[in-house]
Amino acid sequence: MQVNTKWTPSGIILWLIAAVVATVVVCSKAPPPDARPEVPAEIEFEVETVE
Repeated sequence: MQVNTKWTPSGIILWLIAAVVATVVVCSKAPPPDARPEVPAEIEFEVETVE
């Protein structure tokens, strides 16, 4: 069964409001861009050789 409905202005407004609310909720949970962990400037390696 297929339902043929047309978009009404109130339906479009409700979808837009839902999209804005969803965007705000998702973006508010994202970490801020400056919250990256600090990476050390130099990395030291210790290498052991087996003969």
